[in-house]
Amino acid sequence: MGRDSENQDLKDIDMTSGKKGWTTLVQEVILFLLTITVSALAACYYQKPRTEAAGIAILAGIGFGSIWFAMERSREDGTYLYDNEKHVGRFTIIYLISLGGSILFPMLPIGGWPYLAVFVGLMLFSNQMIGFLSGSTLLMISILIQGGSSTSFFVYFISGFVGIMVFSYVNETFRIWLPLFVSLVIQLVCLSIQEVLYANEVLSLSMFAIPAANLLVSVILLLILLKFFSFSIIYRERDIYVDINDPECPLLVELKNFSKEEYYHAIHTAYLCDRIAKKINYDDALVKACGYYHRIGTIKGENTWENAEEILQENKFPAEVQRVLKEYLDHGERILSKETVLLLFCDTVISSIHYLFSKEPKAELDYQKIINTIFKKKLESGMIDYSGASFGELQEMKKILVEEKLYYDFLR
Repeated sequence: MGRDSENQDLKDIDMTSGKKGWTTLVQEVILFLLTITVSALAACYYQKPRTEAAGIAILAGIGFGSIWFAMERSREDGTYLYDNEKHVGRFTIIYLISLGGSILFPMLPIGGWPYLAVFVGLMLFSNQMIGFLSGSTLLMISILIQGGSSTSFFVYFISGFVGIMVFSYVNETFRIWLPLFVSLVIQLVCLSIQEVLYANEVLSLSMFAIPAANLLVSVILLLILLKFFSFSIIYRERDIYVDINDPECPLLVELKNFSKEEYYHAIHTAYLCDRIAKKINYDDALVKACGYYHRIGTIKGENTWENAEEILQENKFPAEVQRVLKEYLDHGERILSKETVLLLFCDTVISSIHYLFSKEPKAELDYQKIINTIFKKKLESGMIDYSGASFGELQEMKKILVEEKLYYDFLR
């Protein structure tokens, strides 16, 4: 009976995944056809010759073909930003709005197209590659319809590229003002260069009117996009972290009922992860969650990634938590994340000190020697060679761990 129930659950999961896959495929097909159709109709509306309209439609189709490929590849590689892989509809909405904009922008002066917001918006709800390809394809449609020069294309191309790069680093802390400032300055410079260098007029303040108007519109659109982004992703993720980082979270209570030893080990590890992450500016909510749940697989038996993954997915944990724990628990994975490195050292320190106390509860341990030995062995093993943790960050981790001497008495 248990086996039949398990098989039925697996069938239900497969059916759900299949439905999501078909839904995503249908959306992609619709976007592909709409891109071709809308660009062709727009070209006809702007009175382009039939052959030219056909060429624009074909190039638009090729452009979206590359976007389609990037979407499928990103899904296979798990490289979507945030939880965008599970919410393709958000990208679809932004793309449709941007597609509409791409055929309306040619009605405006060429220096007044707010393509910075288009590039950044498409990236935030997919990833860098998809955003870059989508923005470039839509920009190409606008330029071809308007009959603009390659100079105009590259002006927006460069400013959009910079916008994607600087906004790629927006995370749960949501520090947007520096990326916003940098991207707007670059766009203003690029547009001003186009207006000044390629205009056959005497230099005057009126030449900067269109770039200034574009800047104002871009600011407004970016703030609207970022508000939607924060509401649908950032603050939604924060609410999830508030729930799962509560020691009385039902899943942690289940771990406690299963094994108090594993539960308290997780509590101690999470404490150290949280304390150090705040000192060295890591994502403290993410690292704390990983500290709490890095032993959660024991509920299903052995603490393997397969067991942990099943539990995390059942409880809809953030993708970032799953990524870090996969790097940590799956021995076939290479450690690439700084957060995984921090979890590794905190867990190892707690495990080592607890083991020594279990042998001799009243022992006076040399914590500095123990921690130095742990760091030396891990560094010599080469297991964190490919991570993003710098030497300075590792030294700071070690320093803080050594300073926690009084806390380790709770492990006796």
